[in-house]
Amino acid sequence: MVWKRFLPYLCVRLIPQNLMFSNFCHLLNCIILKIIILKMGKRVLFIIDQIKTGGAEKILLEYDKYLLSHGYKTKIFVLYNDNDNERYEYGCRANTSNIIVKTIQQFKLYWKLRTVINNYKPDVLFSFLERSNILASWLPTTAIKVVTVHNILSIQYKKLHPILFRIMKKVIRTCYSRVPILIAVSNSIKCDLMKKYNLAGDNIIVVTNKTDPFKIEIASNEPISEFEWDHNAKYLINIGRFCHQKAQWKVIKTIKYLKTNYPELNMKGIIMGDGELKSDLYKYRAKLHLEDEIIIMPYQKNPYKFIKKSDIFLLPSYFEGCPIVLSEVIALGIPFVGSKPAVPIDYFCSDISEWNNATFEITNFSDFDYNIDSETKEIGEKVIKQLSTLSSVSGTRQWNESNNKEKQFDEYTKLIED
Repeated sequence: MVWKRFLPYLCVRLIPQNLMFSNFCHLLNCIILKIIILKMGKRVLFIIDQIKTGGAEKILLEYDKYLLSHGYKTKIFVLYNDNDNERYEYGCRANTSNIIVKTIQQFKLYWKLRTVINNYKPDVLFSFLERSNILASWLPTTAIKVVTVHNILSIQYKKLHPILFRIMKKVIRTCYSRVPILIAVSNSIKCDLMKKYNLAGDNIIVVTNKTDPFKIEIASNEPISEFEWDHNAKYLINIGRFCHQKAQWKVIKTIKYLKTNYPELNMKGIIMGDGELKSDLYKYRAKLHLEDEIIIMPYQKNPYKFIKKSDIFLLPSYFEGCPIVLSEVIALGIPFVGSKPAVPIDYFCSDISEWNNATFEITNFSDFDYNIDSETKEIGEKVIKQLSTLSSVSGTRQWNESNNKEKQFDEYTKLIED
């Protein structure tokens, strides 16, 4: 980026000397210099709840690299940390479930962020996830505020006590009305914010999550050596954090249904990830006698080779709005079935019939139940249909033509520049 230091000088020299006395040329020269200096020195402060293995964290870190490569200055503030990283600035050591301690933490985070802002003097505040978004909306600063919403909030907070739900609803409506730019990662999230939280919507911009198709296509060609692949089986795969909202027990239950009703498929499963429900998933798999049929494995450095070789991807998440892993699945041309909240209709260019063929309604919110209910049957039958028609691949082909994270980040940057 050394060449950028000489841009102001070059701009002056490129304007002919015999025109330098012209007021017009002088004014033009000043404008060019100001634009270059402003862009070169623009500071972005990222704020996020935590940095683990989630999609929002991945987007932040990749966008951070993008901005640095384009001459911006960045700082990352993480509300809660488990592992120290000198690249980030942290607020609190760890999150807590104690309501009194949590309240004290919020005040501590607020004042620490104010100190960071006073010292760093950012031009842009760019926040990810709800705690960070709410804090960012109340911070006194002249910086442009951009908040990003990655989940369908009315479903995410469904399990709250009714009084807490109403309080949270009012807090979100108040805070999100205060920010000039709110990025929703799908139209479903935008509609949810407008209908359930009464937001006007004029500050909500939809930018879907994208990936790097060239990079993951190369990585997907690497051979699998972690276990012996059964070439006589059909593989169903799921990748994600082992937590309530990802609902991976529905993946196990669906495989049980398929093995019972379609034994000729010899269906096997791969569930990749890590998290607090890991031991529960192992027990649930054993209870359904699927230890030899389903591989539960930790996150892999190269998950793409497993996706590419699988026959179908299943995404039963409760309230994810636009998971990055789905854009990766689409880039690799693998058919998929997912819950309606987790699969944006944007991917199907608003073709509702194609979208319906690849999605299902969540009707069972019970954790780790053993009943093969109507929801499980619907998921299983849609898996069978996708295996034969591949309609989720053809239905997302048009969107996949623009499935490039550089375009996603270009859209982000245009918003903060405009």
